[in-house]
Order: sequence, then C-alpha cells, then structure tokens
Amino acid sequence: MTSPTVNDAVLDAAGLPPREVTVGALGQRWLFELTMLARSLACFFRVELHPLAEADRVALRQRDFTEELRIIRQALLRMNYLSAEIIASGFQPSASGVVSSRPKPVTGDESALNQALYLLMDNLFDICTVVDDLIRAKPVSYHTFTATGRLLNQSIEQSQLLPVTQQYLLTPTPDIKSEALRKLVAALPDPALRQDLRHIFSSFYRFLRYLDFVQDDLRQDRPLKSNLLIFILIRAETEALIEFIETRPMCLPNLLPDVHDAFDATVYALEMELQKIYGRELVGFAELHQAPPIYSRVENTHGLLRDCFQQSLVALATVFDPTFDGTADFDMFQTKLEQSLHLREDIWRLLCHLRRFESRPDKTAVAPLIERITLFRDTSLRFLMYKDWDEYDRFLDQVQSARNLEELLKTVHLLSTFLETLLGQINMRAVLANHPFDYPELNDE
Repeated sequence: MTSPTVNDAVLDAAGLPPREVTVGALGQRWLFELTMLARSLACFFRVELHPLAEADRVALRQRDFTEELRIIRQALLRMNYLSAEIIASGFQPSASGVVSSRPKPVTGDESALNQALYLLMDNLFDICTVVDDLIRAKPVSYHTFTATGRLLNQSIEQSQLLPVTQQYLLTPTPDIKSEALRKLVAALPDPALRQDLRHIFSSFYRFLRYLDFVQDDLRQDRPLKSNLLIFILIRAETEALIEFIETRPMCLPNLLPDVHDAFDATVYALEMELQKIYGRELVGFAELHQAPPIYSRVENTHGLLRDCFQQSLVALATVFDPTFDGTADFDMFQTKLEQSLHLREDIWRLLCHLRRFESRPDKTAVAPLIERITLFRDTSLRFLMYKDWDEYDRFLDQVQSARNLEELLKTVHLLSTFLETLLGQINMRAVLANHPFDYPELNDE
C-alpha cells in the first residue's frame, strides 16, 4: 500500500515544491517550522538581539515598536495555520521519535501533541487580538513591546509545545546530514571532543535548516519581513555556539595546537559575520516598506549566513579529515574561488564606469553612476573583508553629498584608486593563481 500524498496547493502553502510527499514528511516539516517560530519569538523580544542603529539603542524608551509587532502578527498567523494543518493531517509522531507516514484519527483522549496544538491555537488567538489592537493604537512603546513578549511567551510555555516536540525534533545526531561527517566525529578517540564536535556540527546544520525557510520565501516571492524572526533566532543561537566553543572544546586538556587554532578561527569568523549582518546589513530593516530593499537585505543576509556556516563547518571538518569535501554535501556551497571570480569581475565593471565618467564628466550621468556604486554596495561588497566595508560606505556618502561636478570628480578619482588597490589584492589571492584576468572592455553604456 502506498503512503498518502498531499496535494500541490497544500505543498505550496507550506513552502514546498509540488512533488510526492508523505503526510509524515510534511508534518515533520510543519512541526519543525512551528518549533522554530516558537523559539524565534522567545528571542525576538530580547531587544539586544535586534539590528538597531546606535541612536535607537540609546533611546529605546522613545522608540516605536509598531513595525516589530506587525512582524509578530504575521508569525502568529503562520503558527496558527501550521497548528491547524498538523492536526488536520492526522500527523502523529510515535513515542520512539519515528513519525507515522499515514494519517490516523485520534479517538478518545487526544495525543499530547494535539493537546499542545489546540491550547497553542487558543492562546495565539487571544494574543493576536491584543497585538491587532496595539498596532491600531500605535505608537507601541518599549515597555508595551516587552510586556507583550512576556505574555506571548508565557502562552507558548503554557501550551507545552516545546517540551512535547523536543523528543522528536532538534536532536543532535540526525541534524548531521553528512555520513562522512558522522564517521569523522565517531572516529575521534577523545569522547569529550567527540561530543563537543557533534554539538557544533549539528548546530551548523540546524542553522542551515533555518535558512532553508528563508530561501523558500525568496524563491517563491513571498512577504519577507517576517524572516527577521529567523535571523534573530540565528543570532541568539550563534552567540550561544560561540560561547560553547570558547568554554568547552577550546578548554579541553591536551588539545592539539592546530585544533585549538581551528576553533579560534571558527569563533572569529562567526563573530565577524554577526557584526557585518546585525551591525550593518539588517540595521533599520524593520522600518523598510519598499519591496526591492527588503528583498536585497534578506537575500544578502541569507547568503552571508549560509556561506559562513557552510565554510566554517567545512574548514573545521578538514582539520580532522583533510579529505573531507564540502562540495559533496552542500549544493549551494560557494567556494572562495567562485566568490573571488564574481567579486573581481564586479569591481572591474564598476571601475570601468568610474573611469568613463572621469574621462567624460556629464551631469546627466551622475544619477546612473550613483546607482551603480550603490548596487555594488548592496550586492558584491559582502565578498570583501569587513574592514573594507566602512571605507566604501564613506566614498558612497561623499559621492551622494557632492555639491558640484568638480567635487564629485575628486571623490570618483579617489574611489577609483581604492578599487584599483582592491583589484590588485584580489588578483593576488591563491585561489586565482590559475585564473588570470584579461581586463575586458565594457560594451554597455
């Protein structure tokens, strides 16, 4: 007998491509997303995790949190939908953690999962009513925002959703999808290091699974602002992972120097990416209303985080097994070579436009030039080292604030010199040793 399938309309609503999917597989995905959103809400009301400008942090009590509550409202509606679909599908995880692939009616006493979902839906309805009224009566103060968070998270805790689902989801070992990586961990002779490394790898895989939901929204052109919840959850759990690495494996006795250095490099890479994303890329995201900048911020943040987690995982794994091949496990794994080739071409194209403007300055060409400089900032700049971001931003500010053509030309010349230096540094990267650049002429105007 074949397992039941779910129709394409339900798959589309769940963010899944039309294909043969069992109720058990879909229910497991729904349950993971529901759990992820519940965890996200627990973090979302910790204001220190938000990508706020320094001025907003200084004046938190004067800030309006209406836009953040709009994001919360979307999450509550999604959680209610997921809860209803899980109940309606008859999805039932077994006591052993193996999910049933067939819908089974529950007679008599409801299962622990269904009880949690029914209570969660009741609580979410009440909270959503309160949130709707607060949004209509804006502004929403810092005190009201945090108080709403306490009530919401108390309601989720009351439903017992997370304790019920904990035995079925987010367990360490199944989150390591790579068989080669599982064997690598199992072969370590030190049990403490083996346990710590398993936790680190499973955390990276969990973060990447969170990002799969962001990727679905990007691919299907769905509303994107609610992804701020996922990004804040990732920040909270990444900071917890950094603390874990620093206080556990890096403090193990008899740790080899190269292994200690690898852990240290992982911490440094994670900290730098968090600073890039939450100190710059996502600052002011909640207040955005136009679709293009929202899409750009979400796409860039998704790419930065995915690349960071994949590359950190692979770099750490190769310390223990130099033959470990990350490209075999990550379809979207962007190598340093791919990034460098892309970055080099974009810098050259921008440099050509700047030189063309210097040779033929024209007031009508100013606006298109500023658009090109801004586009590079919003796309390829993320492939540069973090120290170069501020300098590039300063050039962009100077270009935008130039009072006349003469002042603009001076800034354009300095920016050209800066890009020429960067291009030389990129060409010196080891990954480009066998990829000479022919400096092609641009044909587009």
